[in-house]
Amino acid sequence: MTVRRAAQVPAGSWPPRMNAEMAAGYCGEKHVEDFLDRVGKTYPNPRVVDSTRRKFWYRDDLDRAMNINVPNAPSGLGAKFRGKIGQERHG
Repeated sequence: MTVRRAAQVPAGSWPPRMNAEMAAGYCGEKHVEDFLDRVGKTYPNPRVVDSTRRKFWYRDDLDRAMNINVPNAPSGLGAKFRGKIGQERHG
């Protein structure tokens, strides 16, 4: 049986750049290996790869993968105005 590493949850706030242990905790995975199995499918590939052992994920990339804090399409008068201007400019 292989050793499964527990995900880390920092005290305080989440850093903008995280290693696999911390990224797994941020995504709610119980084990790092579960997180790594989903990288490239559910979760993005690491943005920074220093070596095969030093990989880092950006919190913004993980947020987008989990649809957290993703801005919705603009609505209201501002959106209608921008849409009308876009139509006039592009035919």
